[in-house]
Amino acid sequence: MIRPHAEGFYYENSDFQVMKQTLNSLKSYGADGFVFGILTGSPQKRDPDASWVDVPRNKQLVQLAEGRPCTFHRAFDLIPESHWETALADITECGFASILTNGGPSGTKATECVDKLQTLVRYQTQLQGGRKLQNHKVPEIIVGGGVRASNISLLHMNTGASAFHSAALMVSEGLTCAAEVFKMKYEISRAREEEGKGDEQAR
Repeated sequence: MIRPHAEGFYYENSDFQVMKQTLNSLKSYGADGFVFGILTGSPQKRDPDASWVDVPRNKQLVQLAEGRPCTFHRAFDLIPESHWETALADITECGFASILTNGGPSGTKATECVDKLQTLVRYQTQLQGGRKLQNHKVPEIIVGGGVRASNISLLHMNTGASAFHSAALMVSEGLTCAAEVFKMKYEISRAREEEGKGDEQAR
């Protein structure tokens, strides 16, 4: 992840220079993908009608990645739903491979934003099928935020998303739990298998 500070996703030029330096440094150490996101300004200072996504600077970082996949991270959660279609097109233009979001404001869980995530996946599908953006593939939607084995299959079925992010933490130790990861893989595989059976029956 490339994030010079935790005070938001609105970066001064000095921050942006740090981001470029960090990306180059990570490349030299063999990093094979990057996660970042730059918005156009703080809510207090930005033009409400302007694009939320800082296309020129995001695009510079994607190009600097030299083909390594880049994910537009939770900065997306700050963008109002009314601007999602435009934001998705802008993020696609930048060349991002994916978008990580919980579908709502920071601190909410994906399970609380199912309808919004479903809307976002629909926008993604429509953009993929109905609009050809030169040399760019529409980013995959990665659902994150409270994703666990107990809810991943329902999130898949109810949102249409096929990619998920989870820390899979053991609450008592703050470590990733291998058993939880295995359970999530099993649950999503089972959900996709059931989905496939339903498609076959519908034919």
